[in-house]
Amino acid sequence: MKSVLLHLWLIASHIKYWIRFNKFIYERLPIIGRPIAMILDRILLIIYGVDVTSQSIAVHDLRLPHPGGVLLGGNGIKSAGSVVVNAGVKFIARSPKDPEYLARHRTRSVYDLGSNIVIGTNTVVMGPVRICDDVVIGAMSLVNKDIIEPGTYVGCPARKISDVGAVDWF
Repeated sequence: MKSVLLHLWLIASHIKYWIRFNKFIYERLPIIGRPIAMILDRILLIIYGVDVTSQSIAVHDLRLPHPGGVLLGGNGIKSAGSVVVNAGVKFIARSPKDPEYLARHRTRSVYDLGSNIVIGTNTVVMGPVRICDDVVIGAMSLVNKDIIEPGTYVGCPARKISDVGAVDWF
């Protein structure tokens, strides 16, 4: 009972279920679902400071421990595992005319994330990118190319500094 109440109390749980609910409305209500989902996404921005287009998020276990100023956007974020996104993280595109971006935007997979990813505070992820499993990206980093090896990455642009990945976070 205590764990259920704690789960209902946590902001991260509210956001995760809000995104799922919006996605359900968008996909299941053919005529009125899209405008309702857009309005609910704006309410999510006002209440929690998370700018998102819910139907473009396909993350199995999205965790937002400190959601203020997070920009998930509508470009498409995919992950079959757990992804921790800290405060101030921005998912942005390099150029709206980039052919790879346009191709991946159509399939809603501009950001293809592995499992057990931790993205530090105020990090910018500039897509399209792929990030492998077990990666920690340090605070205030810039990810502008694919990360293909597990480990810890920091800097602008992000560089690997350690082979230790996200094991301690999960």
